[in-house]
Amino acid sequence: MNENENKEFNLHTHSWYCGHGVGELSEYVDVALKGGLSVLGFSEHCPMPSERWPGSRMPFKSLETYLGECRALQSSNSEISILTGLECDYDPLFHNWYQEYLLDSHRVDYLIAGVHYLTNDVVIDRYIQHFPNDRKALYAYTDSYIETLSSGLFSYCVHPDLFGMFYAEWDSDAIACSRAILECASSLSIPLEINGYGLNKPHISTKMGKRRQYPFHSFWFLSKEYDIKIVASSDAHRPTDVVSQLEDALSFAKELELELSSLIINTSKDGNRTLLFT
Repeated sequence: MNENENKEFNLHTHSWYCGHGVGELSEYVDVALKGGLSVLGFSEHCPMPSERWPGSRMPFKSLETYLGECRALQSSNSEISILTGLECDYDPLFHNWYQEYLLDSHRVDYLIAGVHYLTNDVVIDRYIQHFPNDRKALYAYTDSYIETLSSGLFSYCVHPDLFGMFYAEWDSDAIACSRAILECASSLSIPLEINGYGLNKPHISTKMGKRRQYPFHSFWFLSKEYDIKIVASSDAHRPTDVVSQLEDALSFAKELELELSSLIINTSKDGNRTLLFT
């Protein structure tokens, strides 16, 4: 049972399967090996049986092919641990499906989750970048993120500060919503992610000047008040970004003096894997 420092693992990885990434899974493995990673987790955007949110994920019929290719890479690589995962947008109507179909029946190694869309009546099925810049959307995002954290399905939750894409200012509402997310993550001991992909996106204009969309510096500075677990990930959509964007996220954490979690992978006698963040 090996403990892997965050610089040795990346669990947020996409490819051509998601429809807005490029590269074969094997190309990501090659880059991870050359970059010195000991664990690489693939986490394509999870397709839904209803084909909801089709513009940002593979068709449901491709899921079996994706899982099979991940497992073939697991079997053929002894120098690096390959994990099979999915990044979900949590829809509570499908709670049992995530558990029974993905985790129990198909034995997916892990699920992670973020909020890219809302399932409530505030902003239905519109991508987060196009949410209105208002407090109603901000609180709806927060409610959805807390519901996701509280589901008990996910190994960690990604880019909690993604609301920075649509909500421009760091004001009392942004602080209140950030505190609600941080308090929930702390109470449930579920790690939150610093996202390397966001560090390479264009800045946006606010009343206080230009800032990153995410990671949101003010959110992560506030996180220092809470006992939370933090994971840095690349969120790679190109093979070349697997290690470089992970390093960007690690540097961001170092800049803010944030302590990062280590990863332990437990494998049971029947081959099931569970992830433990310490």
